[in-house]
Amino acid sequence: MVRERLLRLYPRAWRERYGAEFLATVEPGWLNVQQVIDIVSGAIDARLSSDVRRAIAASRAAPSGGGPMIPKSLAICDRKQVRYTKRDALIGAGVMIAGTIVLSMLGIAARSKGWTATGEVLVSLSFAGSSTLSMPFWLMKGQPWKAQVVIVGGTTAFLIAIGYLSTLI
Repeated sequence: MVRERLLRLYPRAWRERYGAEFLATVEPGWLNVQQVIDIVSGAIDARLSSDVRRAIAASRAAPSGGGPMIPKSLAICDRKQVRYTKRDALIGAGVMIAGTIVLSMLGIAARSKGWTATGEVLVSLSFAGSSTLSMPFWLMKGQPWKAQVVIVGGTTAFLIAIGYLSTLI
């Protein structure tokens, strides 16, 4: 069920061409966090990347069977090893710690200057925001940059929106 829902994230042309292959490659059952991130990043890349659109168009023009091309997102998702190192994890942890400190201090400063709502948002979201900003350094390492921008930017915007809505309540 999860596999089918994740498949719907991809463009229709991609699903028509690679859907069966995707479902065969992604194991049934629970997916780990890294696999879900790989699949979602691949879907974002498939929607934004002109290379993927050209490959799909070329496979439609090819004789039936379309050749042995497997999208890179499937190859990434199928890997069992972790793709980040201890160094990457330490960099990500450093970004999280520094981000938490900076956002907390900015929030405290904003509250002391009379910007109570902004200060509350910055302080309350300091950990979640810094965790999100650290993702490209470890959890999303190797993903297309466009997918990283969409996921990190979208999550950050969502966190800010939640923070400001919470100040209205």
